[in-house]
Amino acid sequence: MSSLLLPMLVGLSLAGEPTMPSTSPSLDLVMPGAKPNMDDSYLCSSFDVTKLSQATDPQSELHVTGFVPKADAQKAHHMLLYSCDEPNEKPGVVYDCLHHSMCRGGQSIMFAWAKNAPPTTLPPGVSFNINPAQRKYLVLQIHYAHPLQEEDKTGLSLTYQVDPTTYTAGILLMVKGGLTIPPNTPVVHGDVNCRLPSDTPLNMFAFRTHAHSLSPVITGYVYNEEGHKYREIARGSPQWPQAFYPMKKVQTVSPGEILTARCTYNSTGVNHVTNIGSTAGDEMCNLYIMFFTKPGKVADYLMCANEQEGPAISRGLPSDSDKPPAAMPELEAHAMNSSVKTGSKEINYADLFKEEQQQSTTKKKGGLEEATIRTAYFNLTMPGVTPTRQDDYLCTGISMSNLEPVRRLWAVEFSALSTGNQAHHMIVSKCKNPVKTVEGGTWDCRHHAMCRDSSKIMFAWAKHAAPTELPGDVGFKLEKDDYLVLQVHYVNPLLTPDHSGIRMRFVDNSPKYTAGMYLLLRPQLAIPPDTTGIHGDVNCQAKIRSPIHVFAYRTHAHTLGSVITGYRYSPQTQEWRLLAKGNPNWPQAFYPMQTTMTVNPGEILAARCTYNTTGHHTPTKIGATGGDEMCNLYLMFYTLSTQDDFLVCVDEQNPGLTSQLPPGNDLPLPPNPALEHKAAGQEASLVSYSNGLPVADTVPSPAKKGESSVKKRPGVDNGSVKKKPGVEPIYAGPRDSKALPGSDLSVVPNWPNKETEDRLGQLSGVAIDIYGNAIIFHRGDRTWNGMTFKGDDTYGLEKDKPIPQDTVLTVNATGHTVNSWGKNMFFLPHMITVDKKNNIWLTDVALHQVFKFPPYGGDHVPLIVLGERFVPGSDDKHYCKPTAVAVSEDTNSFYVSDGYCNSRIIKYGVTVQPTGEHDVKKLFEWGKGSGPFTVKKGPNSFNIPHGLALAEDRSEICVADRENGRVQCFSLDGDFTRSIQPQEFGSRIFSVAYTSANGGQLHAVSGPEFSLNPWGKKPTGYIVSMESGELSGSWNVPGGLQNPHDVAVSADGSIVYVVELNPFKVWKLTNGAPQSAPLPPLPDTVLSTHGQPAHNLAIEQLVPANMNSSVVLAAAISVPLTLLVALCLAWRRCRKKGKGTMPGTTSKSKYKDWNVGDILGRNKDGFKQVNTDERDGMLDDDSESEVEEFSIPANHA
Repeated sequence: MSSLLLPMLVGLSLAGEPTMPSTSPSLDLVMPGAKPNMDDSYLCSSFDVTKLSQATDPQSELHVTGFVPKADAQKAHHMLLYSCDEPNEKPGVVYDCLHHSMCRGGQSIMFAWAKNAPPTTLPPGVSFNINPAQRKYLVLQIHYAHPLQEEDKTGLSLTYQVDPTTYTAGILLMVKGGLTIPPNTPVVHGDVNCRLPSDTPLNMFAFRTHAHSLSPVITGYVYNEEGHKYREIARGSPQWPQAFYPMKKVQTVSPGEILTARCTYNSTGVNHVTNIGSTAGDEMCNLYIMFFTKPGKVADYLMCANEQEGPAISRGLPSDSDKPPAAMPELEAHAMNSSVKTGSKEINYADLFKEEQQQSTTKKKGGLEEATIRTAYFNLTMPGVTPTRQDDYLCTGISMSNLEPVRRLWAVEFSALSTGNQAHHMIVSKCKNPVKTVEGGTWDCRHHAMCRDSSKIMFAWAKHAAPTELPGDVGFKLEKDDYLVLQVHYVNPLLTPDHSGIRMRFVDNSPKYTAGMYLLLRPQLAIPPDTTGIHGDVNCQAKIRSPIHVFAYRTHAHTLGSVITGYRYSPQTQEWRLLAKGNPNWPQAFYPMQTTMTVNPGEILAARCTYNTTGHHTPTKIGATGGDEMCNLYLMFYTLSTQDDFLVCVDEQNPGLTSQLPPGNDLPLPPNPALEHKAAGQEASLVSYSNGLPVADTVPSPAKKGESSVKKRPGVDNGSVKKKPGVEPIYAGPRDSKALPGSDLSVVPNWPNKETEDRLGQLSGVAIDIYGNAIIFHRGDRTWNGMTFKGDDTYGLEKDKPIPQDTVLTVNATGHTVNSWGKNMFFLPHMITVDKKNNIWLTDVALHQVFKFPPYGGDHVPLIVLGERFVPGSDDKHYCKPTAVAVSEDTNSFYVSDGYCNSRIIKYGVTVQPTGEHDVKKLFEWGKGSGPFTVKKGPNSFNIPHGLALAEDRSEICVADRENGRVQCFSLDGDFTRSIQPQEFGSRIFSVAYTSANGGQLHAVSGPEFSLNPWGKKPTGYIVSMESGELSGSWNVPGGLQNPHDVAVSADGSIVYVVELNPFKVWKLTNGAPQSAPLPPLPDTVLSTHGQPAHNLAIEQLVPANMNSSVVLAAAISVPLTLLVALCLAWRRCRKKGKGTMPGTTSKSKYKDWNVGDILGRNKDGFKQVNTDERDGMLDDDSESEVEEFSIPANHA
């Protein structure tokens, strides 16, 4: 029997309903005759502490020191005790608390019981505090698995004292949501991790596991990243009495340490899928931890849900993390039948760890002093060398003691001072003993080494790569006895002295993390001529002391390399994960990863270089010349280990793994002419520096605004590049078409499953619930077409025939539908929102209403209904086709975008009355229409506010201003803060979603363009940095999005859902291969040249050479026809709605702002579609269909 089990058994009571001999007063909480009438009833009853207290002053604080259950597992599946601001029902009433909330306002778990667990006495000097002045109610929740014939009086007695104790107790609950357990599978893991949710150390002394019948063990650990160490704090079987078992000793967990839990399931013999849920037939994954601290240091209830620190923590768990404790038949028997006797009378922690308790509370919390950070720049350049032969490798170096004789420095930023037309590549390394130590000395480092000892690469550059700025709190450490060595490879001789080099920024404060480089290389490879798909492979085990967090990568090969990929392989889970994928013919920069990837000690790193020698008629080998090839993958990382700052992986240490590389490993990235032109040096004019001093010759600017830069802090991606002092790009001639910055989001194949997919109609809304499931709102057998609405915006179809299918589907991680509802309730669904309490908010544009439902629809009776059924309007009691809802985290306020007709945003406050009714109060509204004749798109002006995203951590609410093609953001009080409209945006932005991850990001989706321009922008998903407002990434789906309508993003930014109206598709994207989505290039001849206007060019010059004459003729005919259609539609809309202004006898200013170009939405950004105040499509019947099904005769040519 393990040593951890011994203290558990010392105090374990296995009596049926024991009582503890005590002279302490007690609070006796008894269910007042509950009578569950169905399976899986959750019933609650509340208790007023001031009425039960035996203290002289009923308002006195009580200090609970023990818990005595009066329960039996044959009746009660489990029992939870909550403290509560205000219960849903008054004391003495039994009420349903599964489909309805338990409390109004705050609530905290104080105790939990199941499976005939014994009484519990807290350690001396430790208690749970009840202060009636702050929270005077207790609520007892009991889960009855089955109906009872007689009234039940299950209860719980709390022993207490009035005198305060030295320490205050609390509960930390670790919980897993959204897990699917497949049938007949012996080992399934559900993992939870988070950093300690406390600013003060917690002293943990007891734990309780809770799962249902499929779980043999739940374990808990504390993880310290430095040294990659896990210490076990809990291991228990949920099949035993679910008591709070004592830990082997008090575990003091400090801020910054990571808590992790693993629930293990065995579904052998179960022939169906099992999900996390609330019924006895579902499963659960809960680890309760009881702790104590000094009073007032931390809340008495803390929570940790899902894998907040990522799956790398779970992958590194010890191999026995799913090993059940030794079998205890008597415990399992007692858990099922309280009459089975064994053990002592109670769990009492008093004598188990007095010494540990005393030691664990003597530590003082340290503090941080304010530090002044000094920054310095240094240009490490060649001292005027003149290479005289091809493929010269020249080096120079400088001592760090010459730069800073006193302080240690850290390098945090690198940018090139050279051009790819002079320097083939440059490398900066550090070492202790370079070949030459004299400052300004140079040497041949192709035939001789860079250093006499081992050199450690810090940075590498080639092909006009952009600068690299390390994440915050990360730096390459440089000691005073280090030397910096610069190596430059010159492919060709130069006629004039060269000053190529690297500009570096240093800081003198110690960052938290050490930056490092992992180089994967292939030193030998024979590459045959005229062959495609030649592979050079590398793999090795990561021999590291602590986990490394890879945040950027760089590929390096010569002209024959088509793609280089990198992977991480976990021997424990046997899973591959893409780390990097790059084209070595693009600028060889350190490209940022959308999400930092963690590599644990012992995991495998692998790289594959793929070559294409088509048209190359001689054999090629790996070598040092420009005519040879190379196979290098650089991974830049940060770590807590100061010793793992440079690592090398050479050749295939495990050739067998190479055959197991995932499919697509040698598939090149899509062509990107813009990057290829830049790599060839065809982009910018030149600026040069030599240790800060300009010289006569010029070299390319190292950076241009908009190029990618490495993230600014661990786990945060930022796609922008800061301009460097004194380095301003000078552009000559027209710019090349730009590629959108990519992301590592890729589509999850075969999600959802076919059964779910077959149920879907037009998909209008998607959200993510608190368990990570996708909640989909779709239109069943309905579509929005020309007959849907009448001219007065009322619903034009039968009002007594709602959609007969379930319109709200909950779809789990594997694509299975786990819940559905909403049949015969809605007429034309629009969007959906899930709040932090899992309530569901919906809009229906046919009903002109907004709804709030309890989780999973509850009993299908809405908690809130706003708007009058089928009646459009613009006053405080009506909407006109409302579009979306955003809800605050505390659920006490919400916003509605209204919508197609009213162009306004409304903020409401909501309170819940003792009767359970919701009182909704309008607080204010803002916004005005931006109709078809609006020229200026000012703040607060909307042309269909279509989607909402609430960024409470930034105090902003952002609106997808659909037909204006932008996102407008406002303060939570409705004051305009900014407009987000990068030039890459399409002209129609349908929806937005916000994640606080990665420094705050906004995901936006664009819809189809109205323009007949064949090069018009296609529907795309965009990622915008909320910090800068600039585009930091993009994503799409195979074949491209067609009609996206809504988007949702997970809290950690790792999962994105997007739904389409036509085809009926929902897509799930997760972190995957970095992508680059190039924009279709416009013909160069369209641009004016030599002062000649573009309209003087012949029509043949305005279209690609491969476009046939019928298309040209159709385009020519469509222009006047489009103008005619636009004028007719605009005139009709004005007459119908009374919106917009026609020129005539109106004021001069109004006439001045109007012309035909403005009707068509044309401005300095180019030719745009006809904009109306409420249209989703441009249909010949003037409908507002959201699907692009319009037809213009000239377009059929």
